[in-house]
Amino acid sequence: MKNYKALPSDLIIEPLKLKHLSMLKADNNSKYFGIFQILLCKKWFSSLESSFTNLIPTKNSTCLVAIERNNVIAYILATPINRRGTCWSISEPYFIGESISFSRYNLLQNLIRKVIYEKNINTQSFLISINTNDNQSLSVIRQSGFQPLRIIKYWQKNEGIKFRKIEYKDNFIWEKLNEDNSQQIWRLEQARESINFRSIFDRQWHDIYEKRNTLTGIIKSKENNIIAGLIPSICPQYNYSLELIRGLAWDDRLNKSIPHRINNMKIGKNNCFIETTSEDNKLNDILNKSNWKIEEERVLLGRSVWKRQNGYKLKSMETELLTNLVGNLQQQPELPSTIQIGKNV
Repeated sequence: MKNYKALPSDLIIEPLKLKHLSMLKADNNSKYFGIFQILLCKKWFSSLESSFTNLIPTKNSTCLVAIERNNVIAYILATPINRRGTCWSISEPYFIGESISFSRYNLLQNLIRKVIYEKNINTQSFLISINTNDNQSLSVIRQSGFQPLRIIKYWQKNEGIKFRKIEYKDNFIWEKLNEDNSQQIWRLEQARESINFRSIFDRQWHDIYEKRNTLTGIIKSKENNIIAGLIPSICPQYNYSLELIRGLAWDDRLNKSIPHRINNMKIGKNNCFIETTSEDNKLNDILNKSNWKIEEERVLLGRSVWKRQNGYKLKSMETELLTNLVGNLQQQPELPSTIQIGKNV
């Protein structure tokens, strides 16, 4: 069996530890002291959560650092995206120093490999988001077994243009996320996603509700039907990154309700980004006409990972589904034959 933990002799990739703080060069890496201190605290909580997986929801990130000749040259983060920890998102690597012996391509390759097979990350699936123009990183991610799921557009409000506020109270209602409408918007989300995508990120309604903020909510028609919503991003790249989703059938009232909502959000000092899929031309057209601009496009990729369990047995999401399916097929009793055998005369 291939040893996925094998690394070049001069390169060490391991979970963040207190000793790594002393490896940061004071002249140009002082800003990372505070970052690593916060990550160390999160690591402690993450270790505690992993010990009580059935009691405490997994929420905190795990940080892996790349060490070359006692210098920290890069690090990468893995963060659970749902309460049960069945899917984690992987960040792009943060390069904080120049390697003497390895290219960034090699470093990314080894960092991704280490995250996927890290024993402390007890999960079956991973998501990662890469800029569509970063061909080198996309090549590494694809070689690591990730498959593209969608292309996401990130929109940012054009602050130089004022929006004329108009009320449409008779046509729609804005409602903040609560337990009831989170379940409704989750069902709407599930209906539009492929089975493969749903099985990878495995988000439930309470994952949407627990990650709500002041900007999340749903747009309801006067008939009390949800026609669209701003929900927490599956794989956020910014502090305030919201996913704009809608029903499968287009509702013409969205032409007025969406611009009214997104242009009157109280964003404050935080930059807010709205995510749409590249193939949803109607939503993209509305954002473009509402004076929002595309900041970047990213490819969201996913992978379902084989994991060792019980020390000897390999399992995956696909094999478990197949086993459950076959196991539920009980053997049926033999049916009587319909062929009549004639008696010898």
